[in-house]
Parts: sequence; structure tokens; C-alpha cells
Amino acid sequence: MLRFSRRRLWHAAAWLLALLLTLGFFFVSLLLIEAGFYAVTGHPVSMSALVLAALMAALIFLPLVHTLQHGFDRLFFRQYVDALQAIRHLGAGDLAELPAEGIERALLARICMLSHRPAAALVETFDNTTRLRAYPEHAASGFTPPSEPPLKLDDTAPFELCLELPRRQGRAWLYLAMHDNGMATDEDEIEALRGLSRFAAMSLEHARLTRQQAENARLDSLSRVAGQLHSHDLKNRLNDLSFLAHHIGSGKLDPEDVKPLVESIRKVVGRMQTVMQRLADPQAPLHPKLAPLDLRQMLSRAVDERLWPEGIRIVLDIPALPPVSGDESMLSGVFENLFDNAVQAMQRKGELHISAVIDREAVEVRVRDDGCGMSATFLKERTFRLFSSSKPNGLGIGLYLSKRIIDVHHGSISVHSDGEGKGCTFHVRLPLWHAHPERES
Repeated sequence: MLRFSRRRLWHAAAWLLALLLTLGFFFVSLLLIEAGFYAVTGHPVSMSALVLAALMAALIFLPLVHTLQHGFDRLFFRQYVDALQAIRHLGAGDLAELPAEGIERALLARICMLSHRPAAALVETFDNTTRLRAYPEHAASGFTPPSEPPLKLDDTAPFELCLELPRRQGRAWLYLAMHDNGMATDEDEIEALRGLSRFAAMSLEHARLTRQQAENARLDSLSRVAGQLHSHDLKNRLNDLSFLAHHIGSGKLDPEDVKPLVESIRKVVGRMQTVMQRLADPQAPLHPKLAPLDLRQMLSRAVDERLWPEGIRIVLDIPALPPVSGDESMLSGVFENLFDNAVQAMQRKGELHISAVIDREAVEVRVRDDGCGMSATFLKERTFRLFSSSKPNGLGIGLYLSKRIIDVHHGSISVHSDGEGKGCTFHVRLPLWHAHPERES
């Protein structure tokens, strides 16, 4: 049942007035044009000319009506925060389903919608660390939040208001840009925005706790899987494989034929043991032993010693590179995982292109395949997330661990794909050794 609203009635009347004023403006304009034409030429304007002028004027009629109606809205019908809409949108449980880096952005987007503002930012400080999230992403470009921000910011800042959010640990502030109508925020609206910000803070904390609980549940499940992988039978198979590699290399067979096979078996054993250790706890702390590392030599050796499927063609385009700062064992695991993913994505048939470029501070390795690719949704929301895999039987651990390894090397890893069926390119950036002089001592 519709309820009577005096505000809506006045709003409708104002829009009708805007329409009538615009119609009046056009009628008066036509009359003045006809009178001016008669005064200059001494001839009346023909009916066809008037109709043509009216049709041409109609092209700008609707934009003028909308502009006038918007002006009435700004002057007499300001939009405030709707509490019911805030509860409906900020209380949505789907925030917890987003990846960690997407929760804040989604929350800020909803705050912008509810408060009728084009941009917002969230600043959080904890243990002398400051994190800034903005919506849209470029909204806070060049903005340095003050340590004790005032409620109302000056005109040089990209935001108008700053509201402190309740936090159990650390401190947090919500920055809001000026209202869509371009008018300064009054005290009544500030009070409403304070209530909105408090509810948003509770929603954010709830979403983070829910997501953490879900991650813990997944970790518990993985621990049970890891326990099965560490079963007695599997350990015996690993021991048998190591024993076989030892005896093959003992001289009973022709060394020239056996040696490459021995090295491959030993590498497989080492990789299986490393994977099993990391499966036990994918979030265990990583402690890389950083040293000058020749990436070109490491990658060339990895390509040469790997047993590639016959249908895979390797293109290695790596120039001479200065040493990077890295742990060879950890980084070899990262690139082995990228090679595994590429082979599976290409279904063991296709071209794998491995290249590298250098700038003043880092080396970037690019691993490109022409396999099945990734969807835009998967790239944005699930790549590098624990237990997220594009493969039907994948555990979703490899890329997560790879990102953690690259992070502790103070580097970065990203992926680009033009879509499903169009391949993928992984970009791995690692800092040069000379960029970390404290490690040379």
C-alpha cells in the first residue's frame, strides 16, 4: 500500500513547474524570433518555418528540463542518508565472499551510493603501518592523510569530510568527497553520516571475521588432507624412489644414459618433499636465504633439466642479467609451479614463451602460454587466493604460495589474460641485488 508523502508531492510539483517554465521559455523564444524576423524583413514567418524551428528547439528541450529539475533538487530537495537502505546494503553478507583486497573497495562503493558522493577512502593505522583504500582507485591519487585529520578538510584535499571509525585495535578514518549536488554538508547530514560510518565499521569487521573463519575452516580441511598425504604408504613410496635413484647412479648401469634420469628423479623427490612440507601449513612463515642470484642461469637450467611433454615448444628469450636478490630454492619452486600451470593450461600442447626485461631497480620475468586463459572475474577476485583454482581438481595452493614467496623477496607477481581461450602471461618482478646494500654486508 502506498503511503502519502508531502515531500514527494512538493517534489512532483517542482518538477512540473520546471516543465512548464521550459515550455514557456520556448513559446516566448519563438514569439520573439517571429517578431524580430518581421521587424527586420517586413514579412511574417511562414508556418513551415515555425514548425521547423520548433522541431530544432525540441532537440534541446529535454536536456534543459533535466537541468532545471536538477537545479530544483539541489536547492530544495537535498538527498540525505536513507537508514533503511544503509541496513540493506551495508548489512549484506556477500562482503565476506570477496577476496581480502576486495572487501574494502566494495564497502566504499556502497557508502558512495548511499551517501550520494562520487568518492570515498578508508585509512587504517596499526602498529605504525598505514593502509589506504579508495573508491574509485584513483580518487586518493597524490593524497597523504594527516595523522590527526579534522572533520572538514580544506579545498586542496580531494575529500570534504573525515569521520573516525570505531576500532578495537589501531585507528581508522572514513574520507568522503563532496555531495553530488556540489553543496557543502550541513550538520544534520554530518550526524547521519556518523551513524552510517559506525554501521559500516561494524559491517567491515563482521565481513573480515567471517572470511577469517572460513579460511580457518579451509585450513583445517587441508590439514586433514595433508595428514593423508603423509600416510605411511606414501612415505614408503618416496623412500623407494630415493633408493632407486641412489642405485641407478651407483654404476650398475651406463652412467651416460642414466645420469640425466637420476638428476630428474632426485629433483622430483625434492619437490615432492617440499610440497608436502608446505601442504602441512600453507601460511607458515617463510624465511628466504637471500643471496645474489643469476636468474638467466637458473631459468635456463630449469628449462634444460625439466622433462617437457613432446607437444610443448619452449621459447627462451632471456638476455644477460645483473644478479637479483633471491633464494634459489624458493624461486625455483615458483617458476616450476608456473611451468606446471602452463603445461596443464595448454593441455600438454602449445608454445611457452619465457622472457625477461630489466629496469633500474628490478628484473621482470614473463612466462606466457597460449592455453585456456582466465576469465576477468577469476583474475579480479580469485587469482592468488588460497584454495582458489581454475583447474577442476586443483587445490588452489600453488599460486598462493608463489605470491607469498615473491612477497618475502620484496618483489611482485601478477597475471594478465585477454580472456578464456586466449592464454595467460605471468609477470614476476624481483629487486636487483645492488638495490639492497644492507644484504651485501
